[in-house]
Amino acid sequence: MDSESKKAKKTQPEQRPSEDNLRQCEAKFRALFDNVSSGVAIYEAVKDGDDFIFADVNPATEEIEQIKKEDMIGKSVAEVFPGVREIGLFEVFQRVWKTGVPEHHPVSIYKDDRIAGWRENYVYKLPSGHIIAIYDDMTGSKRSELAARISEQCFRAIADYTYDWEVWVGPGARVLWTNPAVYRLTGYTPAELMAMPDYPEPLIYEKDRRRMTKAFKSAVGGSTGNNVRFRLQQKNGNVIRAEISWQPIYDDKHESLGHRQSIRDITARIQAEEALAKTEHEKEIILDSLAEHVVYQNTDMTILWANRAACESVNMTREQLIGRHCYKVWSDRDDLCPDCPVVKAMKTGKTQHIEKWTPDGRAWFVQGSPVLSDQENLIGAVEITLDITDRKKAEQALRESEQKYRKLAQELRKARPL
Repeated sequence: MDSESKKAKKTQPEQRPSEDNLRQCEAKFRALFDNVSSGVAIYEAVKDGDDFIFADVNPATEEIEQIKKEDMIGKSVAEVFPGVREIGLFEVFQRVWKTGVPEHHPVSIYKDDRIAGWRENYVYKLPSGHIIAIYDDMTGSKRSELAARISEQCFRAIADYTYDWEVWVGPGARVLWTNPAVYRLTGYTPAELMAMPDYPEPLIYEKDRRRMTKAFKSAVGGSTGNNVRFRLQQKNGNVIRAEISWQPIYDDKHESLGHRQSIRDITARIQAEEALAKTEHEKEIILDSLAEHVVYQNTDMTILWANRAACESVNMTREQLIGRHCYKVWSDRDDLCPDCPVVKAMKTGKTQHIEKWTPDGRAWFVQGSPVLSDQENLIGAVEITLDITDRKKAEQALRESEQKYRKLAQELRKARPL
């Protein structure tokens, strides 16, 4: 055996392991190619890089793009995915094919008439000259990101522009967040409030401090409070009237995140309430000083208010009269009085009145006037009743006196001599 034959025999056994390794590598690549969750597409450059056609795609690509492999292989990427140029990915293919330098194409939205979604691509050039793109469908995470961003923006839009002062207090009783309304109500900036170690004590008027500190501890403990009034001391020392509501906050696992406070300035409302109360008091003083019975009733003749004279006429307090029916109180009836001017006033929309005598020998003037809302809807009536017995008796006495005078005058004329 010559030396060449010996070399050939030695060479052949050495080549066999290399082929086996290659087959093993190809098998591993194919297993990875077929089972990886990312989309993998291999392209062949044609026309000197003017176009790229699909050479192979993995199953993940079919699932992501909702298109079968046979509908892609051998076709131009621009034909299968018309939007590939618009998002700049086609230019990445061309650069990588020419330079051999891998490129990352950042997350961008791809869309055409068939499909749309967010994609992130990594593009490489293979030793064979083919281009390979490994990419992921980022639509789900992008939607979650957008939803979170929108949610945050909505929260900021609502919270930052809510007129009331909003505060988020953590489980440790420290302020975690507050909206800009804090400055309008207190004179403190959000940063100053969040740095306040003994919140809310400096903001509470001294005489309300003990009560509200107790309420704050209750809120930290998980209680709910609604429309609790207190006096709020501003940074400049001024005191305003405020109202606070609070409720606990929990995460998805029902773990405490602290509590939310909503605080509003009710100074103007308190002033209006006090002014109204003063007006109501003055009205009561005036109406209680009248001799007339004044009764305010709703549309079913239930008494809503009565002055002192009306109450004293039946020896009842105002609280005892309210809620009863007028016809039961003054006429001891179970239904409406047949000649009631209040009923007629509510039917006609005009003031009505009558004069009547009661079985006890007393004469009364009774007037009913309708009460309308701001929208001109009937909401009740006011009944004014006046005891006119003395006047009626005086009128009767005057009539009788006039009759006596006329009779005397006639008798005198008859007795006068001709």
